[in-house]
Amino acid sequence: MTKRLQDLLPHPFRSLLPALGVMEALGYDRQICLKGTGLLLSQLDDPQARMSLQQELRFYRNTLELSGDPTIGLKLGEPYVPQRYGLFGYALLSAATMRHSLTLAEKFGRLTLSLFTLKYAVSGRHTWFSFTDPPPIEQDLIDLYLDRDVSAARVDFSMILGEQLPLQELHLHHDGHGREQRYRDYFACDVSFCSPCSQFSFDSALLDQPLPQSDPESSRHFQQQCQLLIAKLTTQGYFVDDVRMLVLSRPGFFPDIDYVAEKLCMSTRTLRRRLKEEGTSYRELLDEIRFGLAREYLEKTTLPMEEICRLLGYSEAGNFSHAFRRWSGQSPRAWRQAAAEGSI
Repeated sequence: MTKRLQDLLPHPFRSLLPALGVMEALGYDRQICLKGTGLLLSQLDDPQARMSLQQELRFYRNTLELSGDPTIGLKLGEPYVPQRYGLFGYALLSAATMRHSLTLAEKFGRLTLSLFTLKYAVSGRHTWFSFTDPPPIEQDLIDLYLDRDVSAARVDFSMILGEQLPLQELHLHHDGHGREQRYRDYFACDVSFCSPCSQFSFDSALLDQPLPQSDPESSRHFQQQCQLLIAKLTTQGYFVDDVRMLVLSRPGFFPDIDYVAEKLCMSTRTLRRRLKEEGTSYRELLDEIRFGLAREYLEKTTLPMEEICRLLGYSEAGNFSHAFRRWSGQSPRAWRQAAAEGSI
């Protein structure tokens, strides 16, 4: 069974930070990792910035291609500790027991970064945690997400439990990519490949063991906030991200709204209405994109101002300077100097 792409909640751009950190540690520059996504490094500072599924998939496609390692998902999952999931993570940490935590993971799984449906089941001495309903995306990306999520789940449940969660068995839907022993060594348990269901098991005796960070009052509060968050996110769409990717598709070219509307197969009036419904306008979107690019060029490159103007679609330096002052309250040169001095 597969889930519909439209059922997936948009993930925060900042949720890529742990994976970016892993890639950086392996020697890959952040900008290279984000190539082709239409995402800007400056957006990492914005907790409200979200990415479309296609942007996220392109990032993970980049990790596969850069590393040349089909098991890279195992390392990418390691830094996703509970706190990375915000309210949901704190709800898990403050749960009374492991059973309670598993119930929350099943109930609020949409607030994780997983593309799978998360479920648990108890079968005698074995408790199974499964990853089901993969989305209709390329198989190698499904395999990467599965490795990442199983790795992250073991890290998360170990932190919640207060000790390493010993796995009894692990079943993976993929074939192990010819590196079966790596998986057995990594998870320190029996691993079966090409299984009909992806899941791992642990001793059911752990289910009702009190958790070290249990806090019933906090847990109830976090659960209520999780309910509200799902309700809020479900109303949001990816339309603004689609427009943003179109605008960023050709460096130095900033199309007018008529061009973008034509590419999206809609009238200009409809495009304006859709953007208004998502709380923005085409002018505001262009300003946001240009300001983000300008910051990156000024802070992270030594490009001359004339070249930056060209890349941002300005024919005259004065127009760029005027726009940048409107966005930031400073001149481009003052911003670059402040960045060099570390005062931004």
